Amino acid sequence: MILHYLKVAVRSLMKYKMQSLISALCLAVGIVCFSYTYQFVETVAPTDHRPHYDRRLNLSLTNDRALSSKEIARMEEELRHAGVEAVTAYSKGLRTQEVVFFDREGQELPFLVRYRYADDHYFTYNGIPTTGSTDRLESTDIVLSETFARKAFGKINPIGLTVRIANDRSGQLFKVAGVATKKDPNTLPDCYFPIMEQSDKHILYASCYLPEKMNLNEFRSLLERIAWPDSEGKSIKFQVEPESSQHRQTRLVKLIFLLVVSLILMSGLINFLKFTIQMFFNRQRELALRKCLGATTKDLYGMLASEVILMMTTALFLSFLLTEWTFGMTYSLLPMNEVPDIHLQDVYLTQIKVYIAVVVGCLLIVCFPLRKLHQASLYTVLQQSRKKHTFRNAMIGLQLAISMFFTGGVILTWMAWNEQLLDKMYNPMPEKEQERIVVLPLNTQYLEKNIQPILTEMRKLPEVEDIVSYDITNSIHSHVYTHYERKDKSTANIVIASGSPRYFHFFNIPIQGRAVSDEAQDEIYVSEDFKQLLDADGNTGTLHLDGKDYRIAGVYKALFNEVKNEQNAGSVFIPTTHAQVYYIKTTAGTDIHSFMQRLNSLCRKFVPATLPLDLMTLNQADGGLNAIQNMRLVMSALAVVSLLLLVLSIFSAISMDTVARLKEVAIRKINGATPGNIAWMFGKIYILLFVLTFLLVYSLLFFSTETVLGHYTLDCIYGWEWPLLMFVLVGSLIIATLGMKIWQVMKLNPAEVIKRE
Repeated sequence: MILHYLKVAVRSLMKYKMQSLISALCLAVGIVCFSYTYQFVETVAPTDHRPHYDRRLNLSLTNDRALSSKEIARMEEELRHAGVEAVTAYSKGLRTQEVVFFDREGQELPFLVRYRYADDHYFTYNGIPTTGSTDRLESTDIVLSETFARKAFGKINPIGLTVRIANDRSGQLFKVAGVATKKDPNTLPDCYFPIMEQSDKHILYASCYLPEKMNLNEFRSLLERIAWPDSEGKSIKFQVEPESSQHRQTRLVKLIFLLVVSLILMSGLINFLKFTIQMFFNRQRELALRKCLGATTKDLYGMLASEVILMMTTALFLSFLLTEWTFGMTYSLLPMNEVPDIHLQDVYLTQIKVYIAVVVGCLLIVCFPLRKLHQASLYTVLQQSRKKHTFRNAMIGLQLAISMFFTGGVILTWMAWNEQLLDKMYNPMPEKEQERIVVLPLNTQYLEKNIQPILTEMRKLPEVEDIVSYDITNSIHSHVYTHYERKDKSTANIVIASGSPRYFHFFNIPIQGRAVSDEAQDEIYVSEDFKQLLDADGNTGTLHLDGKDYRIAGVYKALFNEVKNEQNAGSVFIPTTHAQVYYIKTTAGTDIHSFMQRLNSLCRKFVPATLPLDLMTLNQADGGLNAIQNMRLVMSALAVVSLLLLVLSIFSAISMDTVARLKEVAIRKINGATPGNIAWMFGKIYILLFVLTFLLVYSLLFFSTETVLGHYTLDCIYGWEWPLLMFVLVGSLIIATLGMKIWQVMKLNPAEVIKRE
């Protein structure tokens, strides 16, 4: 019987093979988008499955001061004495430093690692199993993450290897005591260092279990009783927050993000359901005749369920093919320096779970039209007149809303980006010249020690036009500020930068004043905005900043990519020979990717392969700009996918409309219907849906954006440009899709249609 159902399903789907393929492809695209997003979210912010989650508490000092190692030891002793379980201390954020491993033969293996400070209770508290002796860690024991251990040492067991911090003058040696074999619920580090005196400058936190017979207020009272005076004689005060409340905002962001992307999956599913229901409507007479010939409701359900499962399975395999095709391409095209490590098998597993959930949902939905058929008589079904496709039209309207939501969101994002950033960012360098600049950050000790011979070899390359050093780098999300005390005792935020004074010539920044050397100690350059503030204070020749007096050597327009806003009053540039990064400008016509490969080979003569070089173009160097660009890229991709699903959906719907109404079209043409009448007959419902949906989505986007921003005003929201662009873009696609199919219908010969009937 199952084989018979499958044969009928294949025969029915082949009758509408184009529409069937479109529906399966749309659903496959939705499954792929949702699976990628779900794995990305779970990789960046994994769901916490640790036991006793509601009893977990985080402790920190109220003044955001770091806990010292002695304070941590005392706090742990006091809490355990009071009956508090599983107390642990750790640094929440990750820092980066260069370390040197000594292998069994004594050879040096340098690595750049992301690390966290943690005590020996951290792994038990967070349910992280470890190999090796980690029950009682000494002050010189470190623990590696399994991910880093495999990447650095492969199948070699790293336990017992000796480690030295590259820039530690004391020569302190550490030993690898174990390997953490499970992912950290916080951000995953490469290694864990023990809490020691050097870690006092980092913000350290503590965590513990809330005792079962104690509420949160009683626990706060306990902390007040065990408090002790700090170095200034003031009583230490702790602030306590349950981990569940800290993670609530993260969970909400994850949920909103998944809900937004699930709209793409919903759009693909709508296309599938719309096709299934419309195909069922076109086959009502066939199903009624089968019922008359003795087919039970169970038989009819089995036949329709077979079609649903067959199409769903086709969509699943298409999603596997799309994943295989796009997985590597996504990693190669994504413009970010650190791409989350997503495993292909996890994406496949998510797709299978989505497939099972969607199949179950669709099989339940199929019950409703069958129930309607079961309640109706054969005479009613055969004699009923053609009804409007209410369900189908509602689904197309929902797809239109999803597409307009993404399209309008992308347009608003681009316009807000231009209004708040690009229009206020100083950039005197042409875009083509920016594309010729390569950035070499000095992120390791090997690079710093060997930078002079590297620069000597680099200047010999014919592609190199100019090189400049830069010390304090600023990006739009990470400015380095200092405070200038004005004449009226108020303070102004000033962006501070440092490097070679040749920086201004390198980036085509206009400057007035005298040229100074990189070694100038008491000279400083100020921006035009800051110079106006100094003039208002009557301070023209010198500047007192951070406890030091400087002579003003010149005035420049602004720093490269400096954003002018109300938060900062300008910027200063301090000459120095120290460098954190080098900018390399290549000659016109240089293949930048080939040059970066040559430069990488040159640097590898001095830098071991175990250390990263992080060569990048100028456009990739600013993490804040990259984050915004990545968000715009993701939203644009979702908008394109949603528009593609909408076009395919309308094409499928209008195709089935024309197939079902060929006889009606032929009769109308025989009776004198014009091409305009035929076009309006098929297109009026889609045009009406488009207009109503546009008005609804425009209103929702406008009021929701205005509400979210609150008092922060974006002028582009109140402009007419973004609704007009949204209307023209989506409307043009719909008209083009409808026009292509309607044009084919208008060219039909009525005699041929009647002959086939």
